[in-house]
Amino acid sequence: MTVSALTMLNLDEMAGRYATYPDLLNVLRGQGLEPDSTGRELFRRIAVNIAVGNTDDHARNHSAFWDGRALSLTPAYDIDPCRTPGWDANQAMAYGRDGERASSLAMLLGAAAVYGLGAPEARTIIDHVVSSIRDDWEEALDVAGLTRTQGHQLMGTRILHPAVLDGLPAQESRQ
Repeated sequence: MTVSALTMLNLDEMAGRYATYPDLLNVLRGQGLEPDSTGRELFRRIAVNIAVGNTDDHARNHSAFWDGRALSLTPAYDIDPCRTPGWDANQAMAYGRDGERASSLAMLLGAAAVYGLGAPEARTIIDHVVSSIRDDWEEALDVAGLTRTQGHQLMGTRILHPAVLDGLPAQESRQ
């Protein structure tokens, strides 16, 4: 059986705006099949959502399989580069314990401890997400059936918008 994050958090549609990644993480760590790796995986998914401009990452867009004993995250789905134009954007669900939700990889890096990660490991995850998008962009366009023109319209406006990278310290050793 599959259950949404909304269900796991025991929230109804009207209270769904109060769903947070840290609360979801608490449930998955408490009832999850792989509680030790769940924080890392959830952090990676948040980084992907921010990097690709998916600000529609609400609690219905996350789910887990329930086998009667434990929860395990389903593959990610409903990822939509819907970031609005302009500099400021926010994720639908807060990723920090103090309500941080800015669509900023630097801000997400600051919340790494929530997910059981040190700054170096969190930075490695973020760098991998960003480099994977850049390195595999042309192939992704082919798989999605998008033209190069469509791809160029997305890159830098919705996907890897400069604001998501703003404030992220340079990594000299990872050039």
